[in-house]
Amino acid sequence: MSKLDTGKTIVYERNNNTVYGRYHGEIKRWIVGSTVDLESVLDYAEWQEMTAAARCNPTLKSLVDKCINTYRLMKL
Repeated sequence: MSKLDTGKTIVYERNNNTVYGRYHGEIKRWIVGSTVDLESVLDYAEWQEMTAAARCNPTLKSLVDKCINTYRLMKL
């Protein structure tokens, strides 16, 4: 990835499942990321592996905890 220009505003656009970024007033854009179908991303075995890995990775543990807390709050 190239270095971003300091002080320029980035505009984010979505086209189907792809997210693009471009500088305000410019046409040239680049791919920032993409969205995925949640049903095809994570199965139970992978969730178990991820939570096991979170035990020794503080960043992953924090994100898993936030995910679980958000899910529980949604159920209220």
